Amino acid sequence: MTDAQDFATAIAERHRRRERFTLEAPPGRAGDMGFAYEVQDRLLPLVAGGSAPPAGYKIGLTTARMQQMCGIDEPIVGVILAGRIHASLARVAVGDFVRLGIESEIALRIGTPFPPGGVAPERDLDHVDAICAAFELVDDSGADYARLSAAPLVADNAWNAGLVTGPLAAATGVTSLRDLGGVLHCDGEAVDTGSSSDVLGDPANALSWLVRHLSARGRALAPGQWVSTGAIVPTKFVTPGQTWRFEVAGLPPVELTLA
Repeated sequence: MTDAQDFATAIAERHRRRERFTLEAPPGRAGDMGFAYEVQDRLLPLVAGGSAPPAGYKIGLTTARMQQMCGIDEPIVGVILAGRIHASLARVAVGDFVRLGIESEIALRIGTPFPPGGVAPERDLDHVDAICAAFELVDDSGADYARLSAAPLVADNAWNAGLVTGPLAAATGVTSLRDLGGVLHCDGEAVDTGSSSDVLGDPANALSWLVRHLSARGRALAPGQWVSTGAIVPTKFVTPGQTWRFEVAGLPPVELTLA
C-alpha cells in the first residue's frame, strides 16, 4: 500500500476502536496538504461503507477565531457523507461520537452547476437555491489542540461528523451574506454570538474559495449538494440532555437536541 493508503487505514482503525485523535503523519508528510487530501480521499470509502458521491462539503477554519482555536492559518475542506445530514429539530446521540462538538454556521444548497473555471465571486450565489442556519457536527476524538497541525486534521476528513440543517430560505435575489448577526443558545440561554462577516468577509467568499479548491483537484460542486461555510460561533462541546438553537438574522433558527 502507499503511504496515503496506510495512513487512511490507520485512521479508519482508530475510528473503529474509538481511540483518541493522533497527530503523527508519516515522516516528512506533516505539512504536506496534497498528501493530506489524498489520505482523506482514501479514508472516506473506509468509513462510509462504500463510494457514494459526497452529500456536500464542509469548509473549516474560515474565521480568525477558529484558526486561533486550532492554531492553523488556512481554510480546510472535508466531505459531508450521505446519511449524515439531519433536519432541524434533530436529535443526536452524544454516545455515538468520541467527543462531539457543534459549530454554528450558514449552509448553502447548490442549485445549478458551476461552469468550468467557476464564475466571478459576486455571482457564486446565483448557483445556490437554498440557504439555512446550520450546525456542523464535528468529532475531534479528544484532540490536543496545542499540538494540532493542518495535514493530519484534513486527512481525518476535517473531523466532519454530519450537518444539521435548519428550515430553508430561498436564495433567489440574495447577492451577499455579510453582516448577519448570529446568536447561539443552549437550553434557552444565549451563550455566544458572531457575525457572518467573520467567515472570510462573507460566507459567499467561502463558497468561492471552495469552488476554486475543488477545481484545482479536478472536481466540482453538483446540484443538491450542501456547503457548510464555516463557524460563525466557534466549536462548543456538548453533553446529553442539552438543547441548542442557533439564530442567524433573516433565517429561521436551527435546533438540535442531544440524547
